[in-house]
Amino acid sequence: MPLHSFLGMEIAVPNPDALSDFYAGIGLVPASGRDGVWGTADAPEQIQIVEAPYRQLKTMRIGCDDESDLDATARRLESLGLASSREQGRLLCTHPGHDWTVSIEPAPVLALSSQPHRQTNAPGERVRRDVRAEAIVESTPRPPRRLGHVVMGSPDPIGAAKFFHEGIGFRVSDVVAGMATFMRCSTDHHNLLIHPSPVPYLNHYAFEFDDVDAVGAASTAYLDGRSEEDHVIGLGRHVVGANVFWYMLDPCGTMFEFFSDMDNITDDDAWEVGTDWAPDQFATWGPKRPPERFFIATDLPEIAKAREEAGL
Repeated sequence: MPLHSFLGMEIAVPNPDALSDFYAGIGLVPASGRDGVWGTADAPEQIQIVEAPYRQLKTMRIGCDDESDLDATARRLESLGLASSREQGRLLCTHPGHDWTVSIEPAPVLALSSQPHRQTNAPGERVRRDVRAEAIVESTPRPPRRLGHVVMGSPDPIGAAKFFHEGIGFRVSDVVAGMATFMRCSTDHHNLLIHPSPVPYLNHYAFEFDDVDAVGAASTAYLDGRSEEDHVIGLGRHVVGANVFWYMLDPCGTMFEFFSDMDNITDDDAWEVGTDWAPDQFATWGPKRPPERFFIATDLPEIAKAREEAGL
């Protein structure tokens, strides 16, 4: 498995300070000596914020085993007629027409520390006795454990998926309605989803939490005192990927997700790619009909205009 980790992203927004304040508020930690770089206790440099006229994903950072993986990826990209370059030990390639750069870097597998599991009571298995539930007595929400995936809209979702699958080396996990493709560069069910949209844009990014209680507590804390517009949809459990979800808006207008308990794929041969998922199979419980802005962001006209002014 040459690609093994989603290392992080570079995100661009008109107001970096607002995004930094948001990351501090949800429990991310700033990287020492690096302005605008944020992460978690186990992944301290997963997000870099830069300034740009409109919100966008600039770079995805992907971890691989060694230099030979960079050579293999360069050959795959060349077979698709795509150029790549080497810079400081990394392989860089920008998706044509989308302005998304992928950085592939030899790196250790991203390892997360194991946190104490909450004791839960179930019929016939009462393991928490004579004490109150941890979710009740915790004074502050548990922080995010890592940035887990991004979702991108594309006017050419099939072509974009081909770039990441056949060129970069992502594995396909599931396909919805022949158009939206869930892909992974780790053992997560997905680190990337490409779906149809009028213009290329960042639909959302997602932070993993320990469990459903951590998702619920952190989401509730973030939404406390905010407008209804900041809440998109949740709490629920997805059908594809199976993860618990809650979606909200960050201060720069990008949707973000708090999630837990996603499917894990360690044996590619054992996993059967589903290709007949329907668009309405959004959630197995919780809200099952996402609002229109979940798939078509309200600021897409502004993004389209800014891209046109930039000659993209």
